[in-house]
Amino acid sequence: MHTSTLALSVAALILFFLPGCGKGEIPGGGENETITLEVSASPIHFAAEGGSKEITVATNAKSWSVTSSKSWCTVSKGASNFTVTATENKAFAPPEKAILIVAAEGTAKKVTIEVTQDAAVEPEEAYIRPVVDKVIMNYQGGNNGIGIETNVTGWSYRSDQSWCLLEKISDEGINITVDESWTGNIPRQALVTLYGNEGDSLASITVYQDPLPELDLFSSHGNTNIPLPSYGGTIVVTVMTNVTEFTLGYVGEWLQVNKINDTQFTITSTPNNSTQMRPEQEIIVYASTLTRKLWVYEEEAEEASDNDDYDYNDPTGWD
Repeated sequence: MHTSTLALSVAALILFFLPGCGKGEIPGGGENETITLEVSASPIHFAAEGGSKEITVATNAKSWSVTSSKSWCTVSKGASNFTVTATENKAFAPPEKAILIVAAEGTAKKVTIEVTQDAAVEPEEAYIRPVVDKVIMNYQGGNNGIGIETNVTGWSYRSDQSWCLLEKISDEGINITVDESWTGNIPRQALVTLYGNEGDSLASITVYQDPLPELDLFSSHGNTNIPLPSYGGTIVVTVMTNVTEFTLGYVGEWLQVNKINDTQFTITSTPNNSTQMRPEQEIIVYASTLTRKLWVYEEEAEEASDNDDYDYNDPTGWD
């Protein structure tokens, strides 16, 4: 009986003095101390250029670890922080997201962090756009500055004719100089080509130099003073010149003047129902350094007579 009582007493003493070690407690730590684990950022995002970010870790565990699930996203562990590094993404699509796992060793306490990265931006297609694609110089030569719209830095240029000289002002402009007098009797031309950084042709400008100009006009209704019948209509004027192109000048009220091709233009008038002649209108034709003028007027409407069956406003009689 005494032996049994002594054994129970010893067993009770042993259980009393055993140290506690419950779930979630730190071995060797305070009684029932809970593991804590916090990080300073989640989630993490990088631009396509990549880079590094430092993340702070706060934990009461003796040790912790961090791992990444993707090779483009690496981690470097310090004492109380870790550095996340993303390599440059040159693809035009974002990479598959990486998962970082921060864990306090010896416990089930973990923090998961998602890491994402932008896709690379597709480069804008290179362009060079001169504000004009054609330059016309007269027989005496001269210079002309041309504005350039471009997204190419350091583009280059070339002229295929020695008489057409080029000077790049900046990436936004080029100066074209023709410093020789042209003694031929037809226009001559040069091609200016603008190149991108890869040596590819991105734009061109055609340069014309006109000869000493000649200019004459012809129409079936006259070459200088043109009378139009009161019922109106359209006439065609032919421009005979040896220069690249002609232009027109007209400021008036009752005429329409339109260039229809490189050698002709039209004059159109509406019927004049008044018994007064319409005022004379001036049309100017320009060809290089020469000008020619036309004066156009429209006859008054005829007053109908009781004994006159002819319709003076009938356009079928106008050739």
